Amino acid sequence: MEINFNAIITQKDNKVEISSNIDGIDEKFFNENIKNKNCDEININNNKYWVIKKNNIYIIDKFECFNNKITEHKNNALYDSLTGCYNKKEIQIFIEKLLYTYLRYKKEPFSLLMIDIDFFKKINDTYGHLAGDKALKEMTKIVFSLIRQSDFFGRYGGEEFLLVLPNTKITGAIKLAKRIKDSIENYIFKFDKNDIKFTVSIGVTSVGLNDDYESLISRVDEALYEAKNKGRNRIEYR
Repeated sequence: MEINFNAIITQKDNKVEISSNIDGIDEKFFNENIKNKNCDEININNNKYWVIKKNNIYIIDKFECFNNKITEHKNNALYDSLTGCYNKKEIQIFIEKLLYTYLRYKKEPFSLLMIDIDFFKKINDTYGHLAGDKALKEMTKIVFSLIRQSDFFGRYGGEEFLLVLPNTKITGAIKLAKRIKDSIENYIFKFDKNDIKFTVSIGVTSVGLNDDYESLISRVDEALYEAKNKGRNRIEYR
């Protein structure tokens, strides 16, 4: 993700390149007020700015803007922008940490739920893509309302989501999957004066001593595929 700042100045081989939205920054001002500063405050046109230097690049912005942009950058690196749950990369990192602990110490088993909205394309085709987006967000809210703080919920891709349940065996994972499935089945949301219902299919699996990340994902995906093939709006486990 690109982050835009008020000014970026590059110094290389005694040449200075300036890209700035701030009036008054030229090579002379740079040499007199900015050069060699790092994590320092400067005054430009009676406004306070912050200078950060990395190698031969100087970045200039207001201090609060740095905080906001860095926070936004971190959030976009961690979370799915539409639903607010974790993104695929973060899911993998979390699973691999749990897997390492489980395989090393032979304890703390965990389970995975792969959740997919049934006939999602039909929602988009019937009511429009904004309705599809809302369905994804509504489903996310329902799942968050049913899981523990220690659980890890993320968007795996498209309308597929992955829920990681630490310290949970297969029986507990199936019970939660049923609660999620039933809650979504009984839920109605409004969009553009339409009442919209949808269901989900869920695949469930638990970690084993011979697993790696790929085998876990493959198995829970196969369970989801089986739930789809057997009629949708159901749970299958492997």
